[in-house]
Amino acid sequence: MLGVKGDCRGCASFDFVVLCKQDVEEPLKVVRHVLERLGLSLNETKTHRVDAKQASFNFLGFTIQMSQGARTGKPYPNVRPADKSLKKIKARLTELTARNLTAIPLEDVVGRMNRSLRGWANYFHYRNSSQIMGKARQHAEDRLRTHLLKRYKVKNRKAALIRFPRRDLYEQYGLYKVPTVAGWNSAHPSVSRASESRVR
Repeated sequence: MLGVKGDCRGCASFDFVVLCKQDVEEPLKVVRHVLERLGLSLNETKTHRVDAKQASFNFLGFTIQMSQGARTGKPYPNVRPADKSLKKIKARLTELTARNLTAIPLEDVVGRMNRSLRGWANYFHYRNSSQIMGKARQHAEDRLRTHLLKRYKVKNRKAALIRFPRRDLYEQYGLYKVPTVAGWNSAHPSVSRASESRVR
């Protein structure tokens, strides 16, 4: 599978990917023709050709690459949240659980964490996302536990693990549990909306 990641001139932002089995020249001609009819032009400097069997590429926060099934040996499109997307949610959770926030109500801290986690998970909960989702969930647990450690002046992390076990983080403190099994396998409305918003 060959991927052509394009960017066009003449509008605010219009990113797209064209997937081809082999040759990319003919599809590119079609793309250029369609864009010209719309009064747009392909930004050649930002357009990349990628052999997805050999390398990955990022699009709308996802990393896409052809992989081989461990059991069947058949190729399949491996679509997962990009490393940058994981770093962003982890940084956001760290910001929302900072030491200087121990003075505000705990419900507000957890509520803000949950809003960020839900929004992120709803968008990236797709196909081969289990491993990345698991990392996001673990970071959320670690950050809330660290916040509780500081808030209640628990002496160390070992003591915090005993006082604030995983089950209590969810049942007592109300932390949103990030799902780790992909909930949808086809194009999600949120992706379509994201694409549309970038075209306008």
